[in-house]
Amino acid sequence: MQIPAKKLSDAKLVLDRERPELNPERPQDRPFYVERDEATHQTLVTDALSAVANKRPFRWFFTGHTGAGKSTELNRIIYCQEIASRFIPHMYRVRDCLDVNNLDFTDLILGMGQSVAAIAEERKLAVSRVLRQRMARWGTETELESELGVSAEGKGGLEFNVLMFKATAEIQAGGEKRTKVREKLRESLTDFINLIDDLVAAIEGEFRKRVLIVIDTLDHVDHRPIRDIFTNHWASLSKPKVSVLTVIPLPMLHEKQFMAEVQNKVSLLPNINVYTGPDGRKLAPAGYKFFCDVIARLADLGLFRDEALRELFRLSGGMVRDMIGFAGDACKYADMDDPEGKVGPRHVQSVLDERKAFFRRLLSPADYEVLRRVAENPRPLGIEGLGPLLHLKAVIYYPNGEGWYGLHPAVQAILDDGKR
Repeated sequence: MQIPAKKLSDAKLVLDRERPELNPERPQDRPFYVERDEATHQTLVTDALSAVANKRPFRWFFTGHTGAGKSTELNRIIYCQEIASRFIPHMYRVRDCLDVNNLDFTDLILGMGQSVAAIAEERKLAVSRVLRQRMARWGTETELESELGVSAEGKGGLEFNVLMFKATAEIQAGGEKRTKVREKLRESLTDFINLIDDLVAAIEGEFRKRVLIVIDTLDHVDHRPIRDIFTNHWASLSKPKVSVLTVIPLPMLHEKQFMAEVQNKVSLLPNINVYTGPDGRKLAPAGYKFFCDVIARLADLGLFRDEALRELFRLSGGMVRDMIGFAGDACKYADMDDPEGKVGPRHVQSVLDERKAFFRRLLSPADYEVLRRVAENPRPLGIEGLGPLLHLKAVIYYPNGEGWYGLHPAVQAILDDGKR
């Protein structure tokens, strides 16, 4: 299939909201990547370099709306020269390895252990005999070896990696073994963290770089269980002596106890600016150019009428995944209408109607009260119930200027319908 697509029948397939995130450092991904402002990440990079200089673990949190492009930007950050020359990064996607709808704090510590063991295996680290024996003893004493049917001792300590993999697989699968694995980890947590620390020290001593674990996809679930994990178990989660960059749900920025713990160790990836301000009257020229550049990498802009492109940009709320997905949906409707035609405003209206139906199914009367207050004041003070609406993207946060909140265009359309 030709990319950029030249036909609606191809464009509706290429413009897929589930396209995998890009790694701008990979040659095959570069043609599809549109540069974003690097200023957002500079504080993160500076703190990472400061952690190296001052011989402390680097711990940071990264957030933004789902679909804003966080995973792609994370790839750009962790493989940039400043970070790559000082860290060995490992991406740990919770959604792929664990059950994101049933998480325990021990699962995340287990994920750290699995990540460190994976780096040791990938780098062919020769683990000392003493450390291998301690790994084996821990596996035996916790009864995880017999429970999971593996041994934690072997050449290079690779069986420890297998033990970590089997443990996370059982947690992801659920059932009785999930409970047992978590119980065993809680009972021996201090010893397990010591093993992680010693393996980290061996890697860093051998390769003269810091180990950096990137915990991704926690932002894909309801923030409230994540809040409870980080507020109730922060002391345990921060105990391993390893650098960790964690992606968290955007509503976590509204959690007082969490923010009191982490202070300013947070970066927010902003949406692409759609409007120049909260009045929603004028499209942001730079944002619209970014949108057109993204779509043009995948499909010929000649397939879209100008007004349709502008309406699709408004509907996206500035989120990259929705820019691509909504454009693809509009191409689907246009192709059904006339395969040789163009995407027009009526096709974008069909996409808007779909999104309105999505929100109508999910929003409660209490939600609508919050939404009306946000509509009246884009910089609200102390509104309860904002967090779940941010996660749902019914409310969108725009950090340009001093920051403000706006309603998703489909939600605004629902409220406008109610006024008629």
